Amino acid sequence: MKFLILLFSILAFNVEGSPFTFYTSKSGLINSDVHCIVGGEKFIWIGTTSGINRVLFQGKKAVQFSKRGTSVPVTALENDGDILWAGLKGKGVYQMIKKNYKLIGFRKDILGDKEIINIKRIKKGLIVFTLSQKFSFVFGKEKYSVVDYVNKEYNPTLKVKDKILKINNGGLSRYNPETKSFRPFKYFIEARDAVNWDNGVLIATSKGLVFYNPENDTIRFGTSKLELLEFKLNNIDTNPGELDLNWGKHTFNFSFTFEELGSPSKISLFYTLKNDDELMEKTVPALGGIKLSDLEYGTYNLSVIAKNDIGIVSKNKLNYRFSIANPLRDSIWRYIIIMLFIIIWTIIVTLIVKARFKKDMVVLEDALLEKTNKLNQIEKSRYGLVDEDEVNL
Repeated sequence: MKFLILLFSILAFNVEGSPFTFYTSKSGLINSDVHCIVGGEKFIWIGTTSGINRVLFQGKKAVQFSKRGTSVPVTALENDGDILWAGLKGKGVYQMIKKNYKLIGFRKDILGDKEIINIKRIKKGLIVFTLSQKFSFVFGKEKYSVVDYVNKEYNPTLKVKDKILKINNGGLSRYNPETKSFRPFKYFIEARDAVNWDNGVLIATSKGLVFYNPENDTIRFGTSKLELLEFKLNNIDTNPGELDLNWGKHTFNFSFTFEELGSPSKISLFYTLKNDDELMEKTVPALGGIKLSDLEYGTYNLSVIAKNDIGIVSKNKLNYRFSIANPLRDSIWRYIIIMLFIIIWTIIVTLIVKARFKKDMVVLEDALLEKTNKLNQIEKSRYGLVDEDEVNL
């Protein structure tokens, strides 16, 4: 048994760094083209183009393959205890006894030439689906019912631990229900059927039996959000913190990055720009970012969220604040300084003029006093008068 485990471990193709293990004809499958798969208590049963395989797993590793060949592809399987129901392409439904792998036809009078898509065991009978019809049989009775039935394309939702797998663009992808977004795998997995097994999932594909192990899947989904990529003020890279700008023409350019919202070509930006009592709301394509220009003076508050084409909105909102000064407020200090300069200059000039005028007044007063004294002397001498001081002498 140890030898078999080692052998199948070698033959199984496990891609390095990938959560997938591939089992093909080289591993022991009767054919690598797998159409259907059904689980059991101990074994996994798979239908291929060349017959049926019974696979024994030891943990997450397939260690033993048993075969039952058929002349046509096995397109459907249903596990029923000691019996395995099998749909053979163009040959109807067969019971396969597990002990000896013996195939016994079922209602070949009705299903003998039908291509079977699916088989479902019910309490007292069997339901068989073909390409366009649904047959309901009750064991022990000849009568049966048939209705037209359109089989939908295989589109499963596989839940494995914290992962959800769904078909996207024809192949399995990881699915995030919160953001309704997909993360593709490195390898294209075209699933035809699947069954959960040992905290993983076994998948029937045209290239073999594939086991997906979520523990080896390092991809984790985050929340939908947007972040600032670049901010330019007047075409210059700038910190978008609170900006107090002088009066003038300013151009603001905001560019963003996105997470869990898909391609930027399918994302829109919703923003509001509030200035005092005025509110502007606008929607623009995410690829072009947000451009603001020709704004009047005032204090502005910008709020931005993102939304993709399927209605998923970013969990966060970005907020920015900036102000443009009032042109009057910018110039009032200039006027004040000019007025102060004029007043001070006027005072200085006045003081200088006053000082000069005062000096001239003193000179004039002295000159006037001297002239007055001379006139007085002339008058006194004319009438023979003398000064009081001279008489006393």
